[in-house]
Amino acid sequence: MGGNSFVDLQLETFKDMLCKTHSTKNSKLYQECLAFLEKFPRALLPEEQADIHDLLSAAFQLEDMQHVQLPASSFDLLLPRTGWFRAYHEYTLGSEAPAPFHFAAALTVLGAALGRNVFFDKGFYHVYPNVATVLIAPTGKCRKTSATNVSLGLAREVGVRVLSDRITPEALVIGLGGQEDAIGLLYAPELAVFLGRQRYLEGMVPLLTSLFDAPEYWSSTTIGRGELKLHRVALSLLAASTVEWFVEALPREAFSGGFMSRLLFIVQTDTDRTFALPVRPAGHLLEKLREDLELMREVKGEVFMSSEATKWYEAWYAKHHKTGFTDEKFAGYHERKPDHLIRIAMILKIGSAQSLTLSPGDLEQSVHILNWLESSLPSIFKSVAETSQGVQHQRLLKQIEAAGGRISHSILLRRNQHIMNARSFREAIETLKESECIKEIHSNLEHSYELRQGGKS
Repeated sequence: MGGNSFVDLQLETFKDMLCKTHSTKNSKLYQECLAFLEKFPRALLPEEQADIHDLLSAAFQLEDMQHVQLPASSFDLLLPRTGWFRAYHEYTLGSEAPAPFHFAAALTVLGAALGRNVFFDKGFYHVYPNVATVLIAPTGKCRKTSATNVSLGLAREVGVRVLSDRITPEALVIGLGGQEDAIGLLYAPELAVFLGRQRYLEGMVPLLTSLFDAPEYWSSTTIGRGELKLHRVALSLLAASTVEWFVEALPREAFSGGFMSRLLFIVQTDTDRTFALPVRPAGHLLEKLREDLELMREVKGEVFMSSEATKWYEAWYAKHHKTGFTDEKFAGYHERKPDHLIRIAMILKIGSAQSLTLSPGDLEQSVHILNWLESSLPSIFKSVAETSQGVQHQRLLKQIEAAGGRISHSILLRRNQHIMNARSFREAIETLKESECIKEIHSNLEHSYELRQGGKS
């Protein structure tokens, strides 16, 4: 890497050390090597990072990738080494958003661009490449919007129908309709707001749950417009949120009925990239990404597994099915993981080679990516399990406390309108009153709520 001689020297020294090492993954040296890679500036890693992984495997007697316990920031090593995803990764190296966010955005956009052009036949249904991803990170911490802007720009340039902003269920159906195939990419920069608890959004969660399955035909009858119909559906989702907003603001039905299990969560608490003055790569690189994306939109046909891939998948599926799950919260995701595996594998294969034949390596790479994503699921599902009226109550108490112990009805309602409808708000207030946490004050000047002694959050 030109201009980074110190970095090159560090890497060459590290590689030389690995060439002379003969140990096991249980050794202290192995942990030190992983610590070195974890702290290394990921945006400066050269192309031979995959070679470093091979040296690690040889030095510590690791049979294959699944035995290497990669640190969280080493997601880069799971990415394709060639093709569109590699070019996308290199183009976004100068962005402060972490690699997992850029990869998820690229995966979603390519899946949306493919629409229903490609599919994998699972007997009684088809798996299409539409992906529903949710980027989770603290506010302003990991540049979620920066990651989505690059991919969405490409999507719009190649003609992918992008639906965004606040939209009602009926408007979503109308937006997807009017064309032979109901294909589109739904963008929700704040998922909790998009799926808020306002009355006009009722029905959005079950609608999305149905459309994510890419039905051949879908219909619904409304009072105002009569029967609404969609044909050959393929709806993708690119969304973002913080953990707090995701847990507190989503309607309760989002946590049941299979909606959560259809989503892929990409969770980052920080970014390993910091650039005071980021420099946008040369425009021709972005143009090449767009041109290749247009070419891949023309790929059509059924995706098959090679005979070796079929054997690999059947063995993996038997082990996966036998393993089962120990936590009821993961049951839905566990059942849908095989389809997630195939969906990611087919998108990666087309992105790397524009091929419709999956190899064992393609499936294995998809599993490694899913396993990496799953490492953050316990925290998400734990938060969801704790979602209750108690969370809302604590939120209200904190807001009253922050206002000095007393707040007007109108201000408190406005601050929570994105997560509660009027009925939910009244129910929460009544519970807090009956539990003597707050008292309601009516006067000629204002209608307000005041904390009682001992009623703090």
